[in-house]
Amino acid sequence: MTGASNAGQGRRPRRNRTIFAPGEVVHLSESSLAPDDYLAFSAGHSVAVWHRLGVVHKDLHSKHMFFDPYTGLTTLIDFGASDLCWVVDPDRMFQDIVMVRQTMGESWTRGFLAGYARTSHLLTDPKYLGFTDAVLARAGGRIVSVARPAQPVFTDADCVALLTPALDLSSGFPRLTRDLPEAVMSPDDLVIVRCALLMAEVGNAERLLADGPPEGAAGRLLGALAEQPRGEEEAVLLGARLAALRVFGEARNDPSVLRCLAGMTDVYDWLALRLDRPAAPTEPALVNCVRAAQLSLLLLRHQAWPVSELESQELKVTSRHRHLTWYASMLDAPPDDLRYGQMLNYLVSRITLYEAMFSEPWDPADGASSRLWSANWRALRLSRTALHNYLSALRSGTVVEESEETAVQRVKSLAAMNARVVRSNRSAALHVHGWLNLAPDASPIAKYYVQFFDELLEAYKIISLISTEQPDLARLAASEQVSTVLARGPVYGDDFDALMVWSTDPDN
Repeated sequence: MTGASNAGQGRRPRRNRTIFAPGEVVHLSESSLAPDDYLAFSAGHSVAVWHRLGVVHKDLHSKHMFFDPYTGLTTLIDFGASDLCWVVDPDRMFQDIVMVRQTMGESWTRGFLAGYARTSHLLTDPKYLGFTDAVLARAGGRIVSVARPAQPVFTDADCVALLTPALDLSSGFPRLTRDLPEAVMSPDDLVIVRCALLMAEVGNAERLLADGPPEGAAGRLLGALAEQPRGEEEAVLLGARLAALRVFGEARNDPSVLRCLAGMTDVYDWLALRLDRPAAPTEPALVNCVRAAQLSLLLLRHQAWPVSELESQELKVTSRHRHLTWYASMLDAPPDDLRYGQMLNYLVSRITLYEAMFSEPWDPADGASSRLWSANWRALRLSRTALHNYLSALRSGTVVEESEETAVQRVKSLAAMNARVVRSNRSAALHVHGWLNLAPDASPIAKYYVQFFDELLEAYKIISLISTEQPDLARLAASEQVSTVLARGPVYGDDFDALMVWSTDPDN
């Protein structure tokens, strides 16, 4: 089902061979792949998960890799020749990669390694630092791009030195109590931090405007923030003057704008981690922790990001958010959780970000593909889960919203989001596999496109019910349309977010 060549199948890898010629330039970032490589990318993701457990398959070829277009996942079978060892060793794992090169071909191997490296950097390195780079070094060539979390503009130590003396977090609502220590970082970087605090509506942050906006990208944003009205619920909500970001316009590839946006995500993630207090939670801290993390996602949705930069920035944010205590329960938080509404908004922000990453236009001059497939798989999984969980809560009578109208519109919004992502995935999968006869017995993968069609139909029925009949909450909860979605159930599997949670404990 991978559609890849079986050339070379049956040959065993030589332990010491490399894959790429010396000096050969190798691009392994997902953004450098062609759309047709997404099958190989998915297979690389799955093999990296097994390698993280110490399992070497030793017989990787197309007949042992089954791709599911409905989930974006590749299932490996026939582990009869596999080798299990609790030591994660680059030399052992590299045997699988050489086998892929021999049985699947060079082009397919690049997509495979891109998926492998992206997952391995986030899953394996917390326990075996440098493992991924050691495997890639065995491959030979000159690897000039690979998906890994971007380096932060402001490290945790930078934020501690700058913000700890100036911020009071004891109430759960960040409040500026004194001036930022200017000796900690450069004046230009201080402006970025000032922008971050003002946009988040941190208490007393207006004092940061006393000197007026300096020049440069961050200075323009600081000036725009000064003109934005402040929210009125500072005791509970960490606000966001996001409208000020319009000052950047389309500023695509502008290094100063991108540095400003990236630095602000570092500040927000630092705040989220400091407000995450499972031992002694308070309502403001719970809400503001989720809101701070959400602000990072909102900044990554700015159109200034080129896809080649956005890929690594999203990985940076993901690698930090997975350490938040509520990340694991993000997909199934009960409506009586104090963070439920905020967590749902955070989830929607993630889905929207992944939608944007998936639909990024192709720029041949930039060397970027038209689609980041892994982003769409995640959007697909999260949109299904968000809609299913919200409808389940609605059916049980536990959804708590500001009003009945808000709850009904939330259902419509989640259904529309689910429909968009499913439609995009189905169209893209058809682009790769060709226009098929969708009769269930017409091809071995036709059933997956029927599933896509059924899921779209279910979402459209909910949207139509709300748009045409405007039901009250009780009638919507009891409707046949909701019953149909709940009967399908959420789509589980080896999804990326679950793996991120799993990887936070290297000994699990």
